Amino acid sequence: MEKRKFILLILITTIIEGCSTAKKAFVKSGDSLDDAIQTAILNFSTIRKLYKKDSVFSVGISELVNNKDLIVVGVRKNNRKLLLTKDAKVGSKGKLPSRYIEKDGKLFFWWDDNYPLTEDALAIFNKYNLLQDDKDGAIKIADFIIDDAQKAAHYYFCKNDIFSYKRVITNKGIGYYDPPSLKCADKN
Repeated sequence: MEKRKFILLILITTIIEGCSTAKKAFVKSGDSLDDAIQTAILNFSTIRKLYKKDSVFSVGISELVNNKDLIVVGVRKNNRKLLLTKDAKVGSKGKLPSRYIEKDGKLFFWWDDNYPLTEDALAIFNKYNLLQDDKDGAIKIADFIIDDAQKAAHYYFCKNDIFSYKRVITNKGIGYYDPPSLKCADKN
C-alpha cells in the first residue's frame, strides 16, 4: 500500500512540475496580442497530433465581426511558400511575414504590418526553405497546397484577459462554425 502512495505522489508531482514549466516558458510582454500569440504557440506545442506533423507553422490573427471582446489566434501547419519580391527588403513592412518564434526546432511565423522585416527573419525563412524568389516579377502568387482536411488550432482570447481563452481544433475556417462561448469580464 505504501508503494502505491509513493507512486501516486510521484505522479502528482510530475504533473504539477509539467504545468509550472509551461507557465515559466510564457513571458508576459504587456502587449495583449503578443501575449495571446505566445500562449497559443505554447499550448499548440502540447497538441502532439498537430505539432508532430511538420516543422513550420503559420499563425493568423483575427477579430470576430460580432464580438469585439475576442482576439482569435489560429495556428496551423504551413502550406505555402513566401514570395520574395524586389519590394520585400530588410526594413519593409507588409511584404513578408516579419515576426517569428523558433521553438524546439520548429518555426512559427506571422504577419505584423507594424513590425519591419529583419535580416534575421529572412535568414530564418531561408533556413526553413520558405522563400520563393521572384525578384523579376514573373510570379504573382507563391506556391501553395490546398488541404481541406488539414486541422488547425483556433484560440479564442478575451482581449482584456488573455489568460481566459478556449481552444477549438477544426478543419473549418474561423467564421464558418459557431465560436466557443467565452465570458470576458470588463476590466474598467
